[in-house]
Amino acid sequence: MTPADLDTARQSALLAALPEPQRVRVMEGAQVQSVETGQTIFLQDEPADALFIVLDGWVKLYRVASSGTEAVVSVMTRGRSFGEAVALRGLPYPVSAEAITPARLLRLDAARLRHLLQSDPAMATSMLAAVFVHLQHLVGQIEGLKARSGVQRVAEFLLDLSAGREGEVSVALPYNKALIAGRLGIKPETLSRAFARLRDHGVRIEAAMAHIEDVDRLRELVAEDPAKAWLR
Repeated sequence: MTPADLDTARQSALLAALPEPQRVRVMEGAQVQSVETGQTIFLQDEPADALFIVLDGWVKLYRVASSGTEAVVSVMTRGRSFGEAVALRGLPYPVSAEAITPARLLRLDAARLRHLLQSDPAMATSMLAAVFVHLQHLVGQIEGLKARSGVQRVAEFLLDLSAGREGEVSVALPYNKALIAGRLGIKPETLSRAFARLRDHGVRIEAAMAHIEDVDRLRELVAEDPAKAWLR
């Protein structure tokens, strides 16, 4: 594990609230796992024998309905953790996980971590912060799906990619447009229409790049009354 890997793991929501001695104990025996694009990390309903922190790359979490339809639950990138809520309770994975780019993961054994938490209640309390972060993230996702138009969801996605930069920005779309649409809860054709409508707000899509003339204009669109945005 490289120094950069250690920094990424320490700053993840899973470990950030722990004092350094406890972080060291948690990471003892952790393994770095490399996966290729399209490789399955675990499948829905399998026993949750591990939890993961993304060190590099992108991973999608998804569920498959009885009809065979795939629903993208979340997309994880560097510093994000997944699998902890069920792994720490010894439950099956409620979703499947698949690498959508080459990725490197820190794999933590669930049984060992459960033993640590049972022997150290203070550590268990601190790690509840990770579950709370995920809850906040899911609530934010639901709010976005319910209260924002497709154009606003796409604009917010581009803002997240711009990572707080200002003015004119170019960002790479991190994965294919079909997956972006699934992640945002819209159809691929709706995504195409949203990209077209965003041209009026200074956004130009070229292949896998988004060129944003002014980040503040996108912020204004995301904050706009959804009733107006639905008409765009």
